Amino acid sequence: MKRYLYYLTTILLVFSLTDYCLGGGLFNLSSHVHDGISASMNGVSTIGDQSSELRKIEGDDAAELGRFIAAESCDFVRSAFRRDRERIADMLSGETEYMVFKDNSSYIRYAAEDLHVEGYMATDKKLVMVRHCWHVIEKDDTITSAVEVAVEGEKECQTWYIHYRNSSGKWKIFMLENGV
Repeated sequence: MKRYLYYLTTILLVFSLTDYCLGGGLFNLSSHVHDGISASMNGVSTIGDQSSELRKIEGDDAAELGRFIAAESCDFVRSAFRRDRERIADMLSGETEYMVFKDNSSYIRYAAEDLHVEGYMATDKKLVMVRHCWHVIEKDDTITSAVEVAVEGEKECQTWYIHYRNSSGKWKIFMLENGV
């Protein structure tokens, strides 16, 4: 009997740790789970819908801007894996191109006079988890947002650095860099 209690305790510990790593999505049974992503990550997207008309850094509350960037970043990743070309096109600045390969992997390309960046996205695989980590307002008034992306079959999370700039009063993605 004692041995079974140890097994039960170990299983509960593993479930609790997994729940913690998923941001509470495992045991949060009351929330609706959309597209196979934890409920806590789906809650972020509603903030982005409410704030999508954000104008400029100067007039906005820093916390609201942070919530907006977090929501947009996670929504961008989910949209890329859903292959929602229309939503992605709406999120990108005019100079940025979105390309999809035949194997369904994709990338965005930003080319300027002094800079050419292509950010590869492993959208040919299944998205397991996306989590916003941090964002920073750069000296050139752009915003860099970091998100952790877990894809099926990969041991390590990828970190995607999504770069935003204010274009005609709206924050648009113009560049993506990623690393493992």
